[in-house]
Amino acid sequence: MLNNLLKKIQEKYASRPLYNKDGLLAPKEEKEQIKPIKLPIFKILFSPFNQILDNGKIFFLLTLPTALLTCIFASLMGFNYLCTYSVGNSEQLYCSNSLWGYLLYSFIKVLIWAYVVIKWYNYVWLKQKVDIKSLLQVDTSYLKLTLYLFIFLLLNMLPLLSWWILYIRNPNPNWQIEMIFFAFVSIGFVMPIILLRFYTVLVFISRKEQMPKLSTIWAKTSGNTIRIFMSFFLILTLGIFIFGNLYSNFKALSTHITLYNQFLAEYIYDFFAIFLFISVFNNLNYQYEVLYPQEKEEDDE
Repeated sequence: MLNNLLKKIQEKYASRPLYNKDGLLAPKEEKEQIKPIKLPIFKILFSPFNQILDNGKIFFLLTLPTALLTCIFASLMGFNYLCTYSVGNSEQLYCSNSLWGYLLYSFIKVLIWAYVVIKWYNYVWLKQKVDIKSLLQVDTSYLKLTLYLFIFLLLNMLPLLSWWILYIRNPNPNWQIEMIFFAFVSIGFVMPIILLRFYTVLVFISRKEQMPKLSTIWAKTSGNTIRIFMSFFLILTLGIFIFGNLYSNFKALSTHITLYNQFLAEYIYDFFAIFLFISVFNNLNYQYEVLYPQEKEEDDE
């Protein structure tokens, strides 16, 4: 509708620079318009897990050592899983309250996750040979993916910021100002839903391809918001089930902490965290395969 309106205005003001072919208000040519593609609901829901089942050997090859590495960093830096039970006074368990220490640990953990999913993409999607040399090979794309992951994590925390602002402020007696302020702050609550349509930029980074414009990504995912939400909600539900059971089962360990059980609890937690992250990445890869067929064909050539 908007494009048709712009065409009519262009015909009337054809001589104006703004409405010329390369002008800011020029309508897109029909061939340039992006046609939305519907994501198959059942495939986007279950293909992330099928990929893991079909590539179990590669999955365990990547997750077992990286979960161990994450476990070592968590324990040495004072962020072991058993610290969530507020048992830091134990002689057997070191827990840190340092914010900067936690940020550093989080960066290291996300960097390890970035390594896992890029190697997963290389071995599963590109069918590269798995060997020691390829496992040790890294480049700047790992750091770039880590930085983008951090940006998305921070943006997903905006609902907490919006809730905190609404909680601490004093309501304005002018209802009009109050409504405008509430509408502006409430943007943070819907930000996670909006971001669902932009996560495929992570796939472009892992594939070392040039990222499309945000407007292109938005157009590509048009009509798929509910499907994408449902697929991520399924992974989120599985994560809540897994970590909820871990929390209740490991609670008994907090009363008699040993070096063995604190290592075991952290290792199991890290293993399932990487499993869920790979599931998310598989979801994004599937979106890429369906929504960007032209880019995929060029990449295959």
